[in-house]
Amino acid sequence: MEDRIEFANIYFKDDMPKNKIVHRYFHISEKELLKSAFKRHAVGEEMYLDNPFDTPNATYSTVYNKARALRWNAIFLVRDYLTVSGKWKTKALDAFVEDFKPDIIFGNLHFIPVYNRIMKYLSQRFDVPLVLYPWDDFYSTKRFSYSPVFWLRFWLERLDIKKCAAQASYMYCITRQMQEEYTRYFGKECKILYKGRMFEGEPPVKSSVGAPVRLLYMGNIGSGRWEELGKIAAVLSEINSKKPGKARLDVYTLSPHTPAITKALNIEGISTLHEPVDVDAVEQIRNEADILVHVEPTKYREMLTLRLSFSTKIVDYFYNARAILAIGGETSAMDYLRRNDGAIVETDTKKFKSLIKELIYDEKRILEYGRKAWECGVRNHHIQDIQERIFSDFCKIIK
Repeated sequence: MEDRIEFANIYFKDDMPKNKIVHRYFHISEKELLKSAFKRHAVGEEMYLDNPFDTPNATYSTVYNKARALRWNAIFLVRDYLTVSGKWKTKALDAFVEDFKPDIIFGNLHFIPVYNRIMKYLSQRFDVPLVLYPWDDFYSTKRFSYSPVFWLRFWLERLDIKKCAAQASYMYCITRQMQEEYTRYFGKECKILYKGRMFEGEPPVKSSVGAPVRLLYMGNIGSGRWEELGKIAAVLSEINSKKPGKARLDVYTLSPHTPAITKALNIEGISTLHEPVDVDAVEQIRNEADILVHVEPTKYREMLTLRLSFSTKIVDYFYNARAILAIGGETSAMDYLRRNDGAIVETDTKKFKSLIKELIYDEKRILEYGRKAWECGVRNHHIQDIQERIFSDFCKIIK
């Protein structure tokens, strides 16, 4: 794809980008954007990275992690509209876009208003088609909260989402259910776009299951996911009390750790909560596992929030050709895994314990679902097929 499409990125985070394909950036610091709401100084500068993949990993202070864990709506509301008020509409931004001369503006349809406003502004200012990719649902009113601040923030953000969507030529969606709903909401053509990997050759399935049986989870443990992982750890404790060393769980996450999370997931000899590792080490760690774990929250509020989502790490799990254990609430991701027989799926909380106990002793099923995971990836996530469709779609709308 890189030999046919050149990318530039408007980058908002305060740490450095990390990817393999983008060298030109226009960096708008979120911290400076907040300050500029008061000081009225222009924010943003162009930068060029020869090797954008070889950059330091993000680090966060204890104070910042505690703030992330709190997730107060009032803080988010203030953040949203201070950044919108910041001086991001600058001559430097215009000059960057004019020099790059994009054929398409492409971005995530997000809940943060300034992201949507910048995409809409650039599309209109330079008469460039806008293509949006909402990979989480921030628009549907299927939410649950007693907080008036939550609903004030939600409806204000929703207005910006709708205005940005109106500017789009078309959208990509991450699940079939999202495609159906967003077509109705916005009256736009919506196409499903999955993450892809290079599924070629023989599947790298294991020939036998290890001792102990190694379960692995990598990713976000927020929105109640850690509680489902805690249930797995508790079942493994029962199993190991009868047969020591039979199974263990490893959890790698960038999510902040509260004392409750640490207590649930750090159990000596059973479960270990790890800090995130460098990108280069991720593949090897997944390959060493016997079972890759995917969890969805089971509490009503979180289930509504994530009901249309599809974790991109699922495709990485397919690529590793390991059995996937998917437990938790009913979401689009669980529906996909069940329909494609790409994982061992259970959404009935009463059956979690018996399923895990049976699976740990069922080597044949573990190996069988490793192969099924790979086959699902071959059918639906081959990167070359996905890239060809994207390129064809883009060519149709370029002016």
